[in-house]
Amino acid sequence: MTSLRNRVRTGLLGCAVAVISLVAIGLVVLIVVAAVPDRVGLLLSVTAASIPALIYATIVLRLDRYETEPLRAVLACFTWGAVGAILFSLATGLLFQFAIEETFGAQIAEVMSVVIGAPLVEESFKGIAVLAVLVFARDEIDSTLDGLVYGALVGVGFAMTENILYFGQAYLEGGLGEFGTLVLSRAVLGGFGHPAYTAITGAAIGWSRGRHGRGIARVIVPVLGWALAVTLHVAWNGGLVLTSVTMDEEAGLLKLVAVQTAIVIVPAVLVLYAIARMSARHELKILREELGVEVERGTITPGEFTAIVDAGERRRALASAQARGGRALRRRQQAFFQTAADLALRSHHRHQGEPSKPRLAAQDDEDREHLLELRRELAQYPVPGDD
Repeated sequence: MTSLRNRVRTGLLGCAVAVISLVAIGLVVLIVVAAVPDRVGLLLSVTAASIPALIYATIVLRLDRYETEPLRAVLACFTWGAVGAILFSLATGLLFQFAIEETFGAQIAEVMSVVIGAPLVEESFKGIAVLAVLVFARDEIDSTLDGLVYGALVGVGFAMTENILYFGQAYLEGGLGEFGTLVLSRAVLGGFGHPAYTAITGAAIGWSRGRHGRGIARVIVPVLGWALAVTLHVAWNGGLVLTSVTMDEEAGLLKLVAVQTAIVIVPAVLVLYAIARMSARHELKILREELGVEVERGTITPGEFTAIVDAGERRRALASAQARGGRALRRRQQAFFQTAADLALRSHHRHQGEPSKPRLAAQDDEDREHLLELRRELAQYPVPGDD
């Protein structure tokens, strides 16, 4: 009976989330259509914002070589950025500007909203998504790299929707010329802005994931990460305002954005990339240690262990699977790698002090059984020449 009640609650919660999500998506679509009533402008804006978003999301996801992020978490983070964070940021930003305008006047309120209000509001609502993954889907965020990836995906989604609105307005007001200039400025030169800001928050939250019961730093560091994300966002917005005042009027938007990109975005992206590489090496160390035990248990073979922890062997195994059985077999090979990584990381967190729960032990057994099933499926497609 208890199990039935739990399933009913889960089903009702899922339905509620689905309904709220559809309503939110509908609201964003209405906002976009109302803001860009021209069909050509809307089509151009959606295309010019979506293609870079797809490219940036692909780059971000490729940062994690050893553990593929689950599609549901990827889509949830991207969608929150593109829909939820946009809606809450628009509403809260208007309230912020109204409150400041009542005190300081319209001109000061406009500058403060851009330089201070937008970074505070947007980074708060974007960061909520990564925090939600930590709270409600803890098993899906295992490291600094996972948090960085999820945060960046939220930023990619947010930038996509925001760019649609900005691009549409540029087309309506200045035609293709102004539209093209803004696309180059926001989607190309400054394209990694929003992903970089929220990646900082996400990386800090991901770092705290591995610090269970190990001091107050696991609470302080995410707050500092959010503060740094806000600061970087303030530096970008404030820098654009300041640079537009101090530089030659004939410099143009592209030059202004190029200067800001070199000062703010490029250093941040380079540091984040270095953090991602270090975290990936740490994940590899964990896989080597934890899966070494699984080799001794007989869960995986020495050859499978090598394919999991060696990037070259992994690529060859995936290519071989595709050659033998197409994309379906490649997905099974990838699932083998992912299941082994999940098993290793779950064991690592227990060794770091997280309580061992019966559910997690059962999940370990399920993963070992799944690895066995996947091995059997992969073996049905022998390598040519092995007969």
